[in-house]
Amino acid sequence: MPSLQIVFGFFFLFLISTASTGAGNTSPDLKKTTEHSKNQTYRLSASDKIGIRVFNEEDLDLETTLGNTGIISYPLLGELNIKGLTLNEVESLITRQLKGPYLLDPRVTVTMLEYRSFFVNGEVTRPGGYPFQPGLTVRKAIALAGGLSENASKEKLSILRENSASKISVKAQFDTIVNAGDIVIVMEYQQVYLNGEVKKPGAYHFKPGLTLRKAVALAGGFTERASRDKIFVIHENNVDQRPERGKLEDIVEPGDIITIKQSFF
Repeated sequence: MPSLQIVFGFFFLFLISTASTGAGNTSPDLKKTTEHSKNQTYRLSASDKIGIRVFNEEDLDLETTLGNTGIISYPLLGELNIKGLTLNEVESLITRQLKGPYLLDPRVTVTMLEYRSFFVNGEVTRPGGYPFQPGLTVRKAIALAGGLSENASKEKLSILRENSASKISVKAQFDTIVNAGDIVIVMEYQQVYLNGEVKKPGAYHFKPGLTLRKAVALAGGFTERASRDKIFVIHENNVDQRPERGKLEDIVEPGDIITIKQSFF
């Protein structure tokens, strides 16, 4: 007859083997629950596609895309307005209305199938609408739109939020979060123009903090005949377009036309 030590030994090995097997395999239901929980702060709106499942009740399963009103037609319950709700809130709504009159203990799961689009306008390679992704930033949004165009300004980025009451765009950075329905706007970079006695006259990219000295440097510097005391600037917002005398440390404004006169001595 085997000793108690041997029996307990086999039992201990069995427990270890069972625990190891369970650790290596994640339940599909658990994976689904984990993935589902990621979307609980997202609020539904037009063009979102969701899936509704009721455990062991296939007749109540539904895949549907929200229209502009946010109203869906659901079996037994009729029309439900779910615009602005989270997935959890939709689950609770359907569960409350099914429980009692139709089912004893309904187990409802609502999942996101397709997010509504966001939009990228302006100076990108392929402007238009793209499917939203959780964790989307301005940088990723621009990449999905094919990247910046040659004329794009990296400083002039803005977002028109879908839920903005004022419908006024707000300044954005590359790491700014983009939400579904938002419009990302990439503006054309602004220029300053240099002519006269500089080595490379032409248009140059404006950057905040640009001075006349730096602008001249962008144009290759002064020619040998340039007069450093005869610098004239026409500001874009100057109604009469009258040139003003400038100094090398003056700040340049977008659209300025800078002329360097010749020295006669």
